[in-house]
Amino acid sequence: MTVSGLLFVVAFFVGLALAFIRNPLFGLLTYVSVFYLHPPSRWWGAFLPDLRWSMLAALVTLVATLRYQGDPSRPSWLSTTPAKLLLIYTVWLWIQNFWALEPDKHFECSVLFTKYLLVYYMFYKLLDTPEKIRWFYMVHILGCLYLGMVAWTTPTSGRLDGVGGPGIDDSNTLGMHISAGAIAAATMMLVEKKGWWALCALACAFSLNTMVMAGSRGAFLALLTAGMLLASMRPRAHSKKFFAYAIVGLLAFGAVASQQFWERMNTLSAAVDEKHEFDPSAESRIEMAKAQLQMAKLYPLGSGHRGSEALSARFLDRRYLSVDGARSSHNTLLTALVEQGIPGLILFLAYCVWGWRSALRLRKLSKADDFQLSVLQGTIAACSLLIVLVAGFFADFLKVEIQIWMAAILVVVLQMNEKRVTATATSAIAPARTPLPAGQQARVAVDPAIHKPGSGY
Repeated sequence: MTVSGLLFVVAFFVGLALAFIRNPLFGLLTYVSVFYLHPPSRWWGAFLPDLRWSMLAALVTLVATLRYQGDPSRPSWLSTTPAKLLLIYTVWLWIQNFWALEPDKHFECSVLFTKYLLVYYMFYKLLDTPEKIRWFYMVHILGCLYLGMVAWTTPTSGRLDGVGGPGIDDSNTLGMHISAGAIAAATMMLVEKKGWWALCALACAFSLNTMVMAGSRGAFLALLTAGMLLASMRPRAHSKKFFAYAIVGLLAFGAVASQQFWERMNTLSAAVDEKHEFDPSAESRIEMAKAQLQMAKLYPLGSGHRGSEALSARFLDRRYLSVDGARSSHNTLLTALVEQGIPGLILFLAYCVWGWRSALRLRKLSKADDFQLSVLQGTIAACSLLIVLVAGFFADFLKVEIQIWMAAILVVVLQMNEKRVTATATSAIAPARTPLPAGQQARVAVDPAIHKPGSGY
């Protein structure tokens, strides 16, 4: 066993032990850390036993979470809109097992979304204070820094693949995920100091470099969109610092972006410029989108997970298919439509509407004069969800886990601030108390019979 592997094992089991001894949050942070480190994908993990590290961390954290009392005044996790939509979507996935075109793959997808329900529950219940959310973001940012360092040391002659681990190992998904990490790191730089500020700055730089190496057009467009949302939701107290960091970030990004990257991004103009020819990748995605609309007519209740891929040979010309004679979906919205049918499309659109309305509520809170750390944390979550949505027009991100994390955090942040605003409004309209005469105040100080509980004084 290597030193790196030994350190991982020690940290892993210490984190799970602390989940029972101290707080289940340690288990959740361990779970997120394993998401990024993922020993089977690293050279040092080849010497470790296959303990299903992520599953083990999730199970231990779940048990510890069930024992955690928390704040009894908080709404139930199932009463939140994302939880309801996720539950209905998961139930629908299980029902579709009766007719799914790819039964094995669809069953795995059903199990995955059942796991996501539990992940949402743990995030919602455990990240119940701004300080706990901050710790999650630090682990998230450090995880992206680690991926950025791995990518930087990985030789590649083309686009970056195989770096992120399960779920984020292809260039498009890695580019999307690392863009969300860059937004988180850049935003936390506004409030962090000294060592943590330096780590956030380093993570932001490595994340942007990794996105360039991934060469994902969807991730690039999503990052620009999220940057505009972040600018509109910036806290007033940090406006000058925000724009200073933004200028430095743009200059740094321009310095690391290669000519190959800009040439690839330039193909985005083909959608609006009739004189610009589509590259083969973009053209095949457009043809696949047209084919998916035909697939949806054939399967109004959905073809099941990976149904788009199974049907692609029937609706696409052979030149658009891969070497195995099929083509997967490259659009999240169309994936939901084809594979989960009209019910899946309705649920997906309802999720988008919830995210849009939540962002509007959060933007209103961000414009208040009193700076709240939780509002800034919610802004990161909203921007991350926007990145997943926009990048999802170029790839299938229906199953990415980061959207589960950020949806839970956005709900928690809105709850905390609505409770704060309500408490402030209540105290503002409370009737003013008439001060007692000086002589009676002295009697109250020395006569406990006058100062009784519930007397109003």
